[in-house]
Formats: sequence, C-alpha cells, structure tokens
Amino acid sequence: MRTLVLLALGLPFLAHAQNDYLANDPVWTNTAVCGDVGGGGGGMCVSTDTYNYRLDGDSLIGVYTYSKVMRSGSVSLAWQGGPPPPPPACTGISVYGPQDAGLLRQDGLRLYAWDGDSDELLYDFDLEVGETLPITMNNWNTDITVTAIDSLLVGTEWRKRFALANSWAPFLIEGIGSSNGLFEPLSNFLECGYSLDCFGLDTVGYYPGPGPNCSLAMGVAQVSIARSNLTVSPNPVNDMLSISGVDPQ
Repeated sequence: MRTLVLLALGLPFLAHAQNDYLANDPVWTNTAVCGDVGGGGGGMCVSTDTYNYRLDGDSLIGVYTYSKVMRSGSVSLAWQGGPPPPPPACTGISVYGPQDAGLLRQDGLRLYAWDGDSDELLYDFDLEVGETLPITMNNWNTDITVTAIDSLLVGTEWRKRFALANSWAPFLIEGIGSSNGLFEPLSNFLECGYSLDCFGLDTVGYYPGPGPNCSLAMGVAQVSIARSNLTVSPNPVNDMLSISGVDPQ
C-alpha cells in the first residue's frame, strides 16, 4: 500500500532534525522526451526515455564519501509528422542499464555531485521567498527565483517545496531535486523535455503523490509507446523545436 502525501499549505514549518536525503533507498522515476529532425519529408523521430535513478553503494574521493547513482531505463522511438512508413532507425524499444549515472553527497541542506574532476554544487535547499537560485551543475540561469514555499511529508520527514519563476521546472523539492528530475536541467533544452514522474523511498511513492505516474517497482515502469498528448512544433523545423506534452509535475 502506498502512502498518501500530506501537503501543509499555509501552515508554519515544523521544526525537524536534519533530513538524510540519501537514506532509505531513494528512487527517482523520470521521463525524457526528445525530438530529432529526420529525413524524408520533414518528419520527426521522437524518443521517450523512461528511467530510474537508484543508489548502489559508496565511493570515497579525497575526504568525501559519495553515494553511487545507477540508471536503468528503456527508450521507445516514434515517427511523427512525416509520411509512413517510419525510417528503420526510428522504430522499436530498447532497454539499458544499470549504468553509472553519477556520484552524490549531502552537506547540510546542499547536494553535491562529482563531475569527474571536481565537487560541484547540484542543489542548495537553503532558500527563502524572493531569493534567486545559485548557478549549479544543472542550472545556468541567473534569474530563477523562489515565489512561494510549502511543505510535504516524505516518509517521516517534512520537506520544503519551492515554487519557481523563470524556470521550466515549476518546483524544487528539498532533498529530491526539481520537478524535471535529479540531474536534469532546470530549464529544458530546445529539443528535449523532462519530468520527474515519481520520487519514492524503496517501493513507496511520495512525490508528487499516488497515481498512474507514481508506480515504483524494482525495475522501470512499462513504457507507453504512444503518448497522445505529445506535440512537436513547428514541423518541419529549421532552428527551434518545441516539445509539449511531458507530464507537468
């Protein structure tokens, strides 16, 4: 049985001990939808990547201990906008992983990631309304600001949720990441869209809440080949590509 998230809106924040963001087997379930312009009549090959991040052991680098993040998923390809049949390179489903996705460590209210050469800030959750998010490994924008803060219960821990302005990711969630995902950029690239479909501890989903997009299993959830609400425009495209239909969280 999955646990219902209780959202504390408009209530004072409860005092609590420092949360351990990397404890209790956290799992992130994500979707990335990307489109590439194909040949033959201006069609579009759209890939839907559904994947999980899980922690698997530790790694010591210098004086810091990092949690190893592994990624497993499956990619489905769909041909859109061009005449049938789809090109051979734009058909089918492939499964991958587990593969190394990165290294994480927590320091107070911050998450850091190892980029192969140095320790980089990934998230700073020590934020107030009106503050601007710092430049981090996955945020290059200087104008993303916090507009509101509420709280949600993840397991036995209260976590803050920060509403964002000037960002493709509408929320930042303490200890979890953004509503785009864990490592995914806060502002989408032109050709891709990202969503955090679910965050859970072990097999219990807590964010954004129980439902069809928050079904955590030991593997990756079944991939739906057809996404009826997905649109890619303009088609054909020259410079800029817009993808809509990734589930907003």
